[in-house]
Amino acid sequence: MSEYQYYEFYALDQPLTSEAQAEMRRLSSRVQLTATSASFVYNYGDFRGNPFAVLADYFDAMLYITNWGTRQLMFRFPATLIPTHVMEDYQFADSIEWSSEGEYAILNIQLNEEAGGEWVDGTGMLSRIAPVRNDVLRGDYRALYLAWLMLAEYELGLLEDDEDLTEPPVPPDLHALTPALHGFLEFFEIDPDLVAAAAETSTKAEHTIEELAPLLDRLSGSEKQAFLVRLLSGEPHLDVILARRLRELSGARTDQTPLGERRTIRHIVAASKHVRKQRLEIEQQQREAAHLKKLELIGQHEAQLWAKIPGLIDQRRADTYDEAVSILSDLRSLAVHQQRTTEFHTRLGSFAVSIRPYVAFTPASRKQDSFRAMDSVNYESSP
Repeated sequence: MSEYQYYEFYALDQPLTSEAQAEMRRLSSRVQLTATSASFVYNYGDFRGNPFAVLADYFDAMLYITNWGTRQLMFRFPATLIPTHVMEDYQFADSIEWSSEGEYAILNIQLNEEAGGEWVDGTGMLSRIAPVRNDVLRGDYRALYLAWLMLAEYELGLLEDDEDLTEPPVPPDLHALTPALHGFLEFFEIDPDLVAAAAETSTKAEHTIEELAPLLDRLSGSEKQAFLVRLLSGEPHLDVILARRLRELSGARTDQTPLGERRTIRHIVAASKHVRKQRLEIEQQQREAAHLKKLELIGQHEAQLWAKIPGLIDQRRADTYDEAVSILSDLRSLAVHQQRTTEFHTRLGSFAVSIRPYVAFTPASRKQDSFRAMDSVNYESSP
């Protein structure tokens, strides 16, 4: 099996300069390059650059995936916009790492699974996940918590019986994920039931943008003027800075889960098993309800369905034969539900005689499937 490596970089704050684009072409003549992105695919060989350096110098987001189990996301943030306590709270040895590179803070999230070898394709993944970076800038740390959750569950299998890991602060709205966060879950293959269990202690977000707007009146005249001047000068991420200032004025809490109330990964995993059991029970109930609704509809048209079958058989075509078998299967389900299988079996016998001569002349590739379908209806309906 050949190797597969996929690198993709996104520039989110500003487009690439001509010099940056030239550097990407120098790294590979087969680079897929736009004014804001660069992607590289390798089935043999390797990336000629240093991914960390490429991100730090030119881009704001990077995705890396291989068919041997490595999945990696890196984000570049203006260092002044990531509070120190966030970098301290959301980290995991060798897997969630923060580092400084000039005026930037670099976040590296990496999962190295030993099980690999499956087919993967990273094309288009980063475009879906990239908005997570702006979420983090705006103080939404759900992606950081989800990364910890994934890695803690993975690490759980390596812990001793008396060891455990305590969760970081649980961000608000963990029970209402955005499309970008769903993309994040899919990329790292995070168990949705585990997320649902973790979200049980997540609160509703305080002070949305709409709720912050009235707080603008609390800014002094000089502070408002200063923000407007900065806006005219094109200062990046001024909306993030202003929202943070308004939250300060509102007195909103920054830590939604005090240390004494935080759970361990063992506790969350145990809760996820209960969540999964409840989900499966609900899904089973929904399937049963849908099945009963379908049977009710079939019962309303039972006479018409029986009357339709001879015409379908007489056409002696594969598609009409398949339709006849499908109708018979539905009628068999209705008979089982109504405990009328003897009646159904009697009526089925005459159609089976009509259908089998047609099946005998179908191509060999279809004959086996045709007999199997007919026999299945016949057998399952037997009294």
